[in-house]
Amino acid sequence: MNKFDKIDQAVILMAGLGTRFLPATKAVAKELFPIENKPALLCHLQELYKSGIKRVCLVISKEKDSVKDFLKHNKRLEESLKNTGKLDLLKELNEIIDNMQIDFVYQGKMNGSGGAIYSTKKWTKNKPFALILGDDLCKVEKNKTPAIGQLMKAYEKTGKSVIGAKPFPNDVIYKYSSIVKGKKLFDKCFEMQNIIEKPAKGTEPSNLVGLARYVLTPDIYPELLKCPKFANGEVRFTDAVSVLAQQGKAVCFEFDAKYYDCGNKLEYVKCIVEHALEDKTISSDLLEYLKTLNKKA
Repeated sequence: MNKFDKIDQAVILMAGLGTRFLPATKAVAKELFPIENKPALLCHLQELYKSGIKRVCLVISKEKDSVKDFLKHNKRLEESLKNTGKLDLLKELNEIIDNMQIDFVYQGKMNGSGGAIYSTKKWTKNKPFALILGDDLCKVEKNKTPAIGQLMKAYEKTGKSVIGAKPFPNDVIYKYSSIVKGKKLFDKCFEMQNIIEKPAKGTEPSNLVGLARYVLTPDIYPELLKCPKFANGEVRFTDAVSVLAQQGKAVCFEFDAKYYDCGNKLEYVKCIVEHALEDKTISSDLLEYLKTLNKKA
């Protein structure tokens, strides 16, 4: 039996104000924006559930209490759907509500991703945990292991924090973070020596970008306290990851999933379109419509 703990808990960061989507985010939490008819948050929770995780902490702000309502049974709605034979419309959501323990931690001060993660210290009980950033959607083919599940398996082999990574074109890496990787440990998993946040064009150490999915050990918490604060008081999560990497306490894993940055308006629209093209009830008509737009262009 492997000596390392299995990951059985996860954190989703979703306290941000979503300013790029204002004024819509004044009314609806960004994480409840639909990917076709399914809120992004439900996609995250299903990814965790399919990976074997049933205990989740959502880091939210006071402005996002509507998220709590979404994750409760609505008896009036369910009774109406039952009477009309449409209760299956809530089947996926109710499976999550009934089978996952979902807790909430408030990030009172907007002190960055580092502050958000540190706010979960008591909740994680000094045990390793999976981490999802609320803006980042990862889609795998049907019946394939979800992205977070792939990282969990890498943790079970190494016992170290695992940073999810994807290869990006060199001309866009300056917008993200570039990983300084070491030797290959096993398929798609590499030693990690450092991570450089938003490197200047032409200086990126590799085409591997750290993003979207993580498995973190409790070693992250003391390093977050040591991280420098920016002028606005924010602490950058990747600064702590950089320290772990330099200490030999982190690896990177190139996960197999389509990645969408749904905090970006264009990428969000692409995500909806690509998901809709896989919906057999509308895909043919949508494709024909897209062809007409292409002709007009």
